[in-house]
Amino acid sequence: MSSGFQQDLDQLQPGFYRVTITMTDTTTAFPTTDTGNHNDGGCTPNTWDYFTTGSLPSTAATALSRARGNLRFKQVVNQLTGLGDCQIMDFTITEANADAQATSLLFTVKYDRDTFLPLTGTKQGAVTVGNDAAGNPMDTPAKVIRNAVAAGLYNGTTESMRVYDPTNAQGTQQYVTANSGTSNSALVGLVAVTQISGTTLV
Repeated sequence: MSSGFQQDLDQLQPGFYRVTITMTDTTTAFPTTDTGNHNDGGCTPNTWDYFTTGSLPSTAATALSRARGNLRFKQVVNQLTGLGDCQIMDFTITEANADAQATSLLFTVKYDRDTFLPLTGTKQGAVTVGNDAAGNPMDTPAKVIRNAVAAGLYNGTTESMRVYDPTNAQGTQQYVTANSGTSNSALVGLVAVTQISGTTLV
């Protein structure tokens, strides 16, 4: 006999997306030293105090570079959360130590309502959503997420944050500026996003 129970087709169906940021272009996009525009540091979720005492940044320059990388990651998170409520999880990062800039960063972002992510051509108030920074239509949620990550990497910002001082072996409060080493459109090409899972109603 039927129980009379029916699955609500309008319930939340979360989407999971795997983001990959490739940072091997250390000549232009992700320089390992400040070329005068505060564009070093890559993108990393790891601040200096993530590392053990013996592997902290050894110079003021690498400590500041790490802070810039973390500030850039915060900008990426701001862009992703600006699209809607999300969770960021399952990090995989390639960086040898606190002095070394990351060469790749992978993480998963989960949106409970990914069908509401603003695709190209949809209305956002009085504004119609355009293409991504490289001029490509954003016709899937994954492409919207890719554009948001690239924007986070590109947008310059300044913030007061803790930076390791290797001379005194402690953190100090400093204003840190992080800018991009390349164009927003070029950064779109260095970010890959794939949908890795979803919830199927039965």
